[in-house]
Amino acid sequence: MCGLLLAAQVRRRPPDWLAALAHIAAEADRLTPPVSAALLRQAAEGLCIPQVAALLRAAATGGDSSGPVTALLAVGHSSGCDLLHGLCAGARLATRARDGVRPRSTPS
Repeated sequence: MCGLLLAAQVRRRPPDWLAALAHIAAEADRLTPPVSAALLRQAAEGLCIPQVAALLRAAATGGDSSGPVTALLAVGHSSGCDLLHGLCAGARLATRARDGVRPRSTPS
């Protein structure tokens, strides 16, 4: 979720779903352990670890992202990978929204 929140922060116009995620982050104290709640609140404010900032900078400038991706994947046991998945999901959502693709409902 932190990756999604951060991906949403880099867009000129915030996506429609950002408000819902920010609300969840604000309620995180009662939903998740204190460290996770703090990380969610910070991501909702656009604050991130240096490895994420380096990757976002590389993506924004068209620079080589292999070094920043490797550095991010080295964070924690799975935290860096989780952040990368969230960032990628946010980028996919942004691209789909830009291209006018609406989410499909799943069959029941």
